[in-house]
Amino acid sequence: MNQVVQPDRCRVCGCTLANACVLQVGPEETMPCRWYDFDHTLCTNPRCVGSIPLVELEQMPLMRLSLP
Repeated sequence: MNQVVQPDRCRVCGCTLANACVLQVGPEETMPCRWYDFDHTLCTNPRCVGSIPLVELEQMPLMRLSLP
């Protein structure tokens, strides 16, 4: 299966900043996904990250996290 890679759209689930995945982070707490990579082509949803081969993840330019 060929994936179309577009900046600012997850290549696995298709989410965007405006339509982010909702991740469960606690029993009653959720948060939106964020970008895993610098090019904004993969979100931090564990299902999306888990679907990419480890070799490819290791080669991705990662974004530096900045905490508020």
